[in-house]
Amino acid sequence: MRQMPARRTDEDCTVREDPDAPPLLHGSARIVIASTRAADGTYEDRTGPRLERWLCGRGLTPVEKQVVADGPEVGRALAEAIADGVDVVITSGGTGISPTDVTPEQTAPLIEREMPGILEAVRRRGESAKATALLSRGIAGMAGRSFVANLPGSRGGVKDGIAVIDPLLDHLLEQRDGGDHGPESRARADGADDSAGSARAATTTAAMSGTDPIAEATDPATPSDQSDPTRGTTAFPAVGADERGDAQAQGLRIAGDPAMGEAPQRVRHAAVGTEEITVAAMAEAVADPRCGAVVTFDGVVRDHDGGRGVDRLEYTSHPSAPAVIAEVAAEIAERYPDVLVAVAHRVGPLAIGDSALVCAIAAPHRKQAFVACDELVDTVKLRVPIWKHQVFDDGASEWVGALG
Repeated sequence: MRQMPARRTDEDCTVREDPDAPPLLHGSARIVIASTRAADGTYEDRTGPRLERWLCGRGLTPVEKQVVADGPEVGRALAEAIADGVDVVITSGGTGISPTDVTPEQTAPLIEREMPGILEAVRRRGESAKATALLSRGIAGMAGRSFVANLPGSRGGVKDGIAVIDPLLDHLLEQRDGGDHGPESRARADGADDSAGSARAATTTAAMSGTDPIAEATDPATPSDQSDPTRGTTAFPAVGADERGDAQAQGLRIAGDPAMGEAPQRVRHAAVGTEEITVAAMAEAVADPRCGAVVTFDGVVRDHDGGRGVDRLEYTSHPSAPAVIAEVAAEIAERYPDVLVAVAHRVGPLAIGDSALVCAIAAPHRKQAFVACDELVDTVKLRVPIWKHQVFDDGASEWVGALG
């Protein structure tokens, strides 16, 4: 079982020699994370680290990252990167359909030659798994000597973007510098020789999974970690939901535990509605004598956001929200076959202290429940189409959207 490193070092960005590896790129890169909540410190940036690993692994240096609020700050950050001559500029976030999602609008005036096929391919790739990927509005193109692409704010959307863009980067930058379509390129375009493209795609997949240098770095487990099978062989996962793999891969399946049933039967509750929701109700929904752990999450309305006092708020959902939250719950149950799942999101007017999102996960052992609950909360927040209208104590208001 792989273990997460205690800290990152320059070694993490070292490119190992591999005859099948994609060519190293020469140039610089900048990542712009568009998220008001991440910029003010109330929400963790979950996509920037993945983008950094990818770009470092391709040999780009330096790879810089900025986290800015949604809106004009995104445009300023992009204009600065273009003026600095950064070769590859990737944004993440602000591509959805909420009122604050304006990354494409901030990007469009700077693009001189649009490449619509790139983000169309990203959307098609995401749509094959989740229909809501089609709501992403990102664009891509050349701005001066900079290649600029808008990726979604979700980890799955970034993963899809990397899969689409990575095989194109070396050719794209070569063409920018006046390179010709050589015989190899023509043969690949005709379908006569796609071995290099296949090797590149395979290498990218490896870099994003088992052979990721960060994931491979180890921090030796203590004897107590190794002797207690309910702990697994790693610390609490520090990677994204789309990177975690299933429960078996994480060492969370324990020999001798009772069968918990098929995934649909293990989703005890999944709903979006206006009714009051409570932790007690969710915990009761997953109560089971086979389970020795129940982990709950209670997301309540707080009285501040980004340094401003919040008076009240209202959640609004898309008609598809109940189906999407049920889909998310079913995926968690499928991924973690030893857990029982209950989740509810409240919409409508909420007061300070009211519960907005409540989850409960029951499992035979605590780590199974902790890991599944963490992923459930993250995935609901990333995928369920619910928007929040905040009213501040000074009378101003803003919309905060789902779907990055």
